[in-house]
Amino acid sequence: MAEDLGTWPPEQAMVLVEVLQGAGLTPDAKRTREGVRVSVPAEESDDAHRQLVEHMDDIARAAKQPRPPSPGPRRRPRPVKGADNPQPKDPQQLASERMLRIAKPLGLLLVALLLFAVLRNPLVVAIALGVLIYFLGRRAQQRGEDGGDGRG
Repeated sequence: MAEDLGTWPPEQAMVLVEVLQGAGLTPDAKRTREGVRVSVPAEESDDAHRQLVEHMDDIARAAKQPRPPSPGPRRRPRPVKGADNPQPKDPQQLASERMLRIAKPLGLLLVALLLFAVLRNPLVVAIALGVLIYFLGRRAQQRGEDGGDGRG
């Protein structure tokens, strides 16, 4: 039967196993979700506890030492749901944002041209009103298909 020495963080378990092996004992270490579970055969338990007490400072120091960086590839941090994480935007979305920025000045220009045309030629006014009604109707139709929430 084996004597359990507890579950340790990986850094401390590594030092503990080295200490026990250095004392001629045969520790067994198994990784779990909580850490590394270290045990020794029952007949070595007294010696293992003695070694544990003698080297407790070394084991505690192992927890305070910074981990060496792993040579593996760096993972990108996962975005936290609800956090303010900027997502890369697709080109089509960027183009629509640019169009929204120039929409107001373009609208003012069209109104100015319309006023100028009213004073000069009523046919231009009729054509402009027809185009305006067409675009407003198309936009209203798109809203109806999207659920009427106003998002384009």
